[in-house]
Amino acid sequence: MRIGKLTNEELKEIVLSRLPKLSERTLIGANIGADCAWLDLGDKLLVTSSDPITAGGMQSGALSIHVSCNDIAACGIRPSAILTVLIAPPDCTKEDVIHIVEQASSTAKALGVDIVGGHTEVSDSVNRFIVITTAFGIADKNAPVPRGVAKPGDALIMTKTAGIEGTWIAAMEHEDALVGKVSEELLADAKTFIDRISVVEDGVTACSLPDKNGEVSSRGITYSSTHLMHDVTEGGVLGAAYEMADFSGIGVSVDLSKVPVAPCTKAICKAMDIDPYRLISSGSILVATDDPEGTVKAMEEKGIQASVIGAFTEKEFVLKDTEGNKIEFLPPQTDELYKM
Repeated sequence: MRIGKLTNEELKEIVLSRLPKLSERTLIGANIGADCAWLDLGDKLLVTSSDPITAGGMQSGALSIHVSCNDIAACGIRPSAILTVLIAPPDCTKEDVIHIVEQASSTAKALGVDIVGGHTEVSDSVNRFIVITTAFGIADKNAPVPRGVAKPGDALIMTKTAGIEGTWIAAMEHEDALVGKVSEELLADAKTFIDRISVVEDGVTACSLPDKNGEVSSRGITYSSTHLMHDVTEGGVLGAAYEMADFSGIGVSVDLSKVPVAPCTKAICKAMDIDPYRLISSGSILVATDDPEGTVKAMEEKGIQASVIGAFTEKEFVLKDTEGNKIEFLPPQTDELYKM
């Protein structure tokens, strides 16, 4: 099989179709575009999500904390605890393991998240560091949360810029290949992108706006004007937008001329011949909302860049390039990161 995430079709055939039926306490389980599981705990909601870091190298400690916490934040809930599994290759050193652990610890501390357990081992089954994290968040049922699906007519909002995580990994892990092709100033800027990778504030802010009609679910859950969120991980902006629409059973339109791309990301992607719109981008979150003006304003008040880059449709998948020409909107592909 090819390297990278399974395609949506493969995931449905090989994995999802073989999972057992969910119990009534599980509100949302495994599905295309569903990064988090939701469990009903009575007057509370438990949200949890797992993610692996397989190509982060010596930056895997920080990335592992951010990616799982970002999934929780994409539900509008602040993460509170995390489990970490670290699998190290045989050629690593004691100092390498310490570096990864201390990096993860400082990142969790900065986010206010407890590392509550996990597992650590050295294995000849891997040839580089693999870090897998499972994050948890708990919320009251009267706190606004997304409905769980996007609706036709919803605006598609993106925070920050495309390819954030991939830009940082490229600068940190592949600098030798970029020297002479990307200026020192742009490389230096790319190395600061770790400071942009968390979307905890993005997600909590987007979900803070209550539903205009004050609707609640049959289980007493309060809805937000944000209908669905998805952090931009493997597959980039286009992969995330496609997954949101596919999960919701509708279509989506994206205009690439409205998708912000930082100068250092443009330079790195050009030098490495990769597509910034399909490059892993923890640090950005996509928001489906019927209140785009209010959402953008709330983001800006928190100092978070937010841009309307498209809208959800009844069933069409429409993609316009930066020149305004319609091009094919492909389902999520292998992330551009693997081309590095």
